[in-house]
Amino acid sequence: MLTSLHSYWDRLRAGRAAPYRAEIDPREFEAALENMFILERLSPGNLRVRLAGMKLCEMMGMEVRGMEAGFLIGESDRERFERLLDVAMSEPAVIELRLEARMRSGGFRASMLLMPLRGDLGEINRVLGCLGGEGEHYAPPLSFTIQDVSVSPVETRDQPAAEAPRRALPGFAEEQPAFAGQPPRLRAIEGNPHARGPGEGLRPYLRVIDPD
Repeated sequence: MLTSLHSYWDRLRAGRAAPYRAEIDPREFEAALENMFILERLSPGNLRVRLAGMKLCEMMGMEVRGMEAGFLIGESDRERFERLLDVAMSEPAVIELRLEARMRSGGFRASMLLMPLRGDLGEINRVLGCLGGEGEHYAPPLSFTIQDVSVSPVETRDQPAAEAPRRALPGFAEEQPAFAGQPPRLRAIEGNPHARGPGEGLRPYLRVIDPD
C-alpha cells in the first residue's frame, strides 16, 4: 500500500520537487485512502492534520482532523517527528518511519510514509502521508514510538519555476471563497472635518461597502 502510493506520487511530480495537492486524484490510490493523511503548515511551528482516512482515526481512537500533526506519534518522540516533517518539506525529502505501539498483548508494528506536497501557490507546505499496520488486531488509541528512520532526498530534473496545476481535481482541491450575489461596491465619503489637507481643503476620509 505504501509502495503504490509512493509510486503514484513519484509519477505525478514528473521530475519536480513535489506535486501540487490539487493534482492528486484519490481515485488513483483507493486502496490507501483509509490510511492516508495530509498535513498542512499554517505558520512556522503550526502543522495540522488537514485530511485523515478512517483507518488512521481508528488507530488513534479519535477524529484527528484539525489536530496538531505531532499527536500522530507518542509524546516521547513527538519533537523528533515534527523535525522530520520539517525535513520532508524543506529539503525536500521522502521519509519512511518504522513505528511500534506497546499493548498488553505485545507490540503493534507499523510503517509511515511522508512525502512533500505543494500548496495552491506553489510553496511546499504540505505532507502527504500514509500509515499502515502489520495486522488488524490492536487496541486504540495507539501511541507510536519511532524505531527506525529512512530519509531519501528528492531528486529533481532541471525545471522552470513551479507552475500552477492545470486543473483542480475533485477531492483534494482547495475550496475557493466567493461573494454571495453581486460583489460589494466601494465609495468614498467626502468632507471629514478632522482630515484637512494642504490649503485647508477637504479630502476623502474613508471607504465603505455600499450594500445597495
